Amino acid sequence: MDGAPCWAELDVEDPEAVTAFYAAVLGWSVDAGVGADHQHRIVRRDEHAVGAFGSPGVAAPPAWTLYLRVDDVDAAAESLAELGGEVLHGPEDDHDGGRFLVATDAGAAVVGLWESDHDVPAPGPGRLCWAEAASAEPGTTRSFYTELLGWRWAEDGAGPGHLAGGGGDGPVAGLGLAGDALPHWLPVFAVRDADAAVRAAAEAGGEVVVPVDAGPRGRQATLADPGGARFGVLEIG
Repeated sequence: MDGAPCWAELDVEDPEAVTAFYAAVLGWSVDAGVGADHQHRIVRRDEHAVGAFGSPGVAAPPAWTLYLRVDDVDAAAESLAELGGEVLHGPEDDHDGGRFLVATDAGAAVVGLWESDHDVPAPGPGRLCWAEAASAEPGTTRSFYTELLGWRWAEDGAGPGHLAGGGGDGPVAGLGLAGDALPHWLPVFAVRDADAAVRAAAEAGGEVVVPVDAGPRGRQATLADPGGARFGVLEIG
């Protein structure tokens, strides 16, 4: 399952400021937990851990870090450096039997890689179900993940030149031009009703960045929380 989106972590100075927002939009509850020597608030949906809120410890805009599943994070660390990426943090133990790192890929987007004995849960409401990479050089990003994770790519009809990539289990992520934005990975969470999620986001102090639209995987939208951190929602049956 190399490359499946498996975790997302929001770096935010004040997690309390966004707790109510994500409860309203994604149905999350938040508790306190410790991971990899940093204080985190573990995010749950229906008792399943789906991500975390944590302080970056530096003055920086709030942002999500997406983690992709790998079989061997130490081997991945060596490979990504050879492929034009850079390790920013780790690899280190996650204190739950796994190991992780945070890096920039060859397209300069921040991404996490996680080696874990735990299975990636099936997509369900409030859980990661997709991810979108925005790159100034999509060809470079495409080659990087092809070599690092063995992904295969194909146009998916989401827009001119937009690609979907993944391993043997099928596509798990999209790739498109960053445009005026900096290169980044956007985590996408499943919802039962995209319109309801958009209304909840607006009422809870967030922003609708891209309104609900029909895509190749279903109805989707891009939102921003009250601190400005962006994420996607995708309607599932």
